[in-house]
Amino acid sequence: MLFPLLITMLLNPFRPCEGSPTFQEEYRGSYVPKAIETGYGLQVVAPDTPYVAAAGPNKLYFIDTRFDTETAKHVKQQIEKATVPNPEEYVAIDEVSATAELKNSVTGETTFVFDPPYARVLFAKGMNRHNPELKLPEHEPAGDWLVTYDLDNILTKRIDTCQDLGCYTN
Repeated sequence: MLFPLLITMLLNPFRPCEGSPTFQEEYRGSYVPKAIETGYGLQVVAPDTPYVAAAGPNKLYFIDTRFDTETAKHVKQQIEKATVPNPEEYVAIDEVSATAELKNSVTGETTFVFDPPYARVLFAKGMNRHNPELKLPEHEPAGDWLVTYDLDNILTKRIDTCQDLGCYTN
């Protein structure tokens, strides 16, 4: 699936400048993300900031705050389109041209085209497997850029009383 591919992405090719990356600290550490129920199970929802992207059912990817807002929004969109499933879409990868797009599984219509440099990072492992002549670099795990959450624990923490579930006693 696409989620393991995220682990090997976006470290060097998209760095905005030299030096240590910076993150929106208010969304790290003790932050508890919102989770929603989807057809695939629970899914974390990224906070309303361009610098944090949903990156799988239980992961948030932190985008370097040295990027300007528009660039961060673009990076976030590429990550979320690659890693957050939509039941009506699939990823179509062209291993010859090293590109990728989302297609509607019913109509076959293209719904999203990944920027080629992002596609070559996000889907490098699969592209290399199907076309070894590409020899795209496969990046190391994301480390501090990617945070995994225990969704069962998140839901348990949010439901402290009967009122949290919508029931009321008189």
